[in-house]
Amino acid sequence: MSAVRKKLEDALRCYVTDILTDIQTVRDFCEKFSKWMLWRETELEMIRDIKDRADKVSNCATSEGKGQAFKRYVKNMFTQTGKLYSELQKELEEVLMDTLGGLETLQCFLDAIEKLAVSSVHVFMENQLIQLPENIGFDYVQVVINTAKLICPLLLEFKRDASVFFLPKMQNAEVLAYQLDRYIQTTKKMCEKMEKSCLNDGCLTETEVVVKLDVDLSEFNMQRMLDHINQLKDIRMDLDFRMVFLFQEESGSSFMKEFSERQPRMLQFLKELEENAVQLDRMNKALAVAGIGMGVTSGVNSIVTTATELGVNRTHQKKASEIFQSFMEDVTKLQDCLEEVSNREISKLEHSSVDLAVGVKKLAFKAGGVCKNIDGIVDLASAAKLLKSEELVSSASKAVAQEARALRSISRVASDVPDIGQAAVKSSLGMSKSARAGLIAVNALFLGMDLFFICKDSISLAKGSETEVSQFIRARAALWSSEMDSWKKIHDSLCDGQQTSGKKEALLETPFYLNNEVLPN
Repeated sequence: MSAVRKKLEDALRCYVTDILTDIQTVRDFCEKFSKWMLWRETELEMIRDIKDRADKVSNCATSEGKGQAFKRYVKNMFTQTGKLYSELQKELEEVLMDTLGGLETLQCFLDAIEKLAVSSVHVFMENQLIQLPENIGFDYVQVVINTAKLICPLLLEFKRDASVFFLPKMQNAEVLAYQLDRYIQTTKKMCEKMEKSCLNDGCLTETEVVVKLDVDLSEFNMQRMLDHINQLKDIRMDLDFRMVFLFQEESGSSFMKEFSERQPRMLQFLKELEENAVQLDRMNKALAVAGIGMGVTSGVNSIVTTATELGVNRTHQKKASEIFQSFMEDVTKLQDCLEEVSNREISKLEHSSVDLAVGVKKLAFKAGGVCKNIDGIVDLASAAKLLKSEELVSSASKAVAQEARALRSISRVASDVPDIGQAAVKSSLGMSKSARAGLIAVNALFLGMDLFFICKDSISLAKGSETEVSQFIRARAALWSSEMDSWKKIHDSLCDGQQTSGKKEALLETPFYLNNEVLPN
């Protein structure tokens, strides 16, 4: 046996085995998804419950009399509302630790789908070189790969560092709950689609793939096939190309353009926000010292007045309001760029009436190797059952979206906002009440901001809101910064991947077997 023949056999065996292993990973997760979802939904309810109890603790503190409120503020300035709040914070940490463990398990499933999406179906055309495990047909593998190609844009939902985003900060609990719910619903969609194509009684990993080059192949053809399969293997491991592939036809150009234009001013806003938090912390210490030195009852109003006067002038405050409004609009635009890609693919999936699980007779591909049309042997009863389930899934997802919108729309928005210039996020934002509510209501990253704006009386400063404001600012700024980091990684990966994406997409579309002797007669 020549060296090239041996290398080709090994490379083919490795490539096919890796793909079958990915399929098994997807199948295993889909089979356990119900249990996985139950755990995540339990954690979701626990996060919401912790948030509700924390809100009650805070409300209890603000309902106290002026004198007692200030004493409580001084006593608990570093622990907010004391021991109970600390216990709730610890609960949140424990819940999110379990959540992160569940998301690590999910990541294996997501990685497998992403690699399958950039795998070549042409290697799995009927041929005399590869012998698959029993009960596993070439058409079956083709269907799984093409299903992964169709649903892979949904993976954009998960392109963030979960360990950074899901930090246990009580101020972000509402956003964390919302995002976890999004993860659950998106994972459910993906599992339902993959289950339709992955159903099979055989195990893909127990039986070794057999590759035998018994047919008469020239040295030239063997070298060509070896180069081809090695490049296909590299494509599966190319993270930058995989990122480009998730954007399908668009290739991420719109997102790259928007991010490049908006990133500098967004980073500047986050920098100024941190500076505001530092100023508030300093003001908080001045309030504590002043409160101890003067009587509680007589000193409260003067403290509030002094704190208000420490703010910058209204011109600066208006500018800060405009910057924050611009930041919210920037965030929303970048999110829209990503969601437009995944929503387009969801629409395709929901209107599909072909059950991919029954097999494929003829495959046609468009640019990027994505399935354009699939003419399969479709059982009418199965198709009718699929359509019914598709309608149920579509209705359920719509109901979830409507419920989320309804919950966000009932959030209250402040009718008056205190004039504390250091806290840009507590300013009037330069917007009308309805405009501010609308912008916040449609963006998950700003959930809870409307409640944060509420400050019904000036005495709130003496109840410790300065400490709470700076903590809220830091927690939310950290969340926004983590999203910025994630978007930058997407942007950079797209920049690097686009340089060679055309060549690699063409390689995925190139037939692997060119000679008749390696195909069935």
